[in-house]
Amino acid sequence: MKAQIMRLIIQIFVVLSQIINVGGSHFQGGMITWKYKDNQVYITYTVSFNNHYCDNATILNKILVNGEGSLVCYRGCEDTSTKTLVTRLSYYCTEFSEDDNWTYGQRTLNVTFPSTSDNIYVFGHRSGDWASLVDGGSSWSLIATANLTIRQDNGRINSSPIAAMQPFVTVNKNCAMPYALRIPVHDEDGDVVRCRWATNSITDECGGVCNILRNSVLDQSNCILYINAIPVTGHYAVAFQIEDFGNQQDTIAFSSIPLQFIINVIGGTTMCDTKPRIETPVIDIPSNTMYHQTIIARSTVSQIAEVNIVSPVGFIKSELLRYGSSNDRWYVNVTWTPTNEDIGINIFCYTAIDVYRQASDQECKKLKIIDAEGCASSPCSNGASCTQQINGYMCKCAVGFTGIFCETDIPNLCHT
Repeated sequence: MKAQIMRLIIQIFVVLSQIINVGGSHFQGGMITWKYKDNQVYITYTVSFNNHYCDNATILNKILVNGEGSLVCYRGCEDTSTKTLVTRLSYYCTEFSEDDNWTYGQRTLNVTFPSTSDNIYVFGHRSGDWASLVDGGSSWSLIATANLTIRQDNGRINSSPIAAMQPFVTVNKNCAMPYALRIPVHDEDGDVVRCRWATNSITDECGGVCNILRNSVLDQSNCILYINAIPVTGHYAVAFQIEDFGNQQDTIAFSSIPLQFIINVIGGTTMCDTKPRIETPVIDIPSNTMYHQTIIARSTVSQIAEVNIVSPVGFIKSELLRYGSSNDRWYVNVTWTPTNEDIGINIFCYTAIDVYRQASDQECKKLKIIDAEGCASSPCSNGASCTQQINGYMCKCAVGFTGIFCETDIPNLCHT
């Protein structure tokens, strides 16, 4: 009975702490992506906060964490009675860190936009305040742009790129600079993807963190941030826009999505070449729907404290354990059973942290979920093969046929 009372008291305290912290400084970044599927727009927002409660039970049971603010349409919804797309951005926690005090999670919701003359929509999440930063802060702004016009090059409606990044990236300022931070990106339509700094020149894309770390160099074509020397330890926010283009020469993007996260600069005394590294053995994926992976982290000078993941909703991570009789390896197991909502490419990333808060390089995998039954009923014709896409099907025509669905017979060409 006493144990039950104590658990109840803790739960009440957690709820009250979330309510108290709503107006505080606690935002630590996020991302907004979208995809078009089955005549619906599916918006996925990812957010990170400190002082939000999450534990393994919250993740396992897919409990919604109280969110903050709204998802608002800023362009394309002028003729509707309300511009609010989602009234409260609650989210499913997918990872947390007690040592570094952050939670991270996401949620996907389908949205119906009104018809407009150009089918271009700007939507996002604005509020305040950022967690305590060395430079900048105050209000945050995550802004995405979607063009829902049917594309002339493939006859389909575009979907945005996707990306994945740890919400809290640790960099040792005493290590050799520049520090290369690669942002893993993917575009299901096969478009050219570029990354750029967010700006407030036209649309306020980045709130109070628009000009942070601009002395660093961003390789826009490869989405790599090269961080130069940073004299002061502490937290820095970076804000990017990730955009997709039909080809290398295009200058007008099909879509634009925000990615913002914290860079934690430390002044560690350990040698830089002793930071942890991830060791991932080759694992057979079962033929059923469950995905499984063992993530092994190694540190030759200290103990691994945690392995953090960036994943879609539904990933289950085991507790951290020593790997066999080894004195320098630790591991976690992760499992995931994707649903039809996860069809397409999903990015899964992981990072190891040691007891000195040194972080390994982020490792990522692209997990492609395919609806085999969906392809069986696709509109591809004349013997074409079907490839599942997040917003429809891709038909690969047999010799002698052309068209989006391979419905057109090419004259004077022999068929196979």
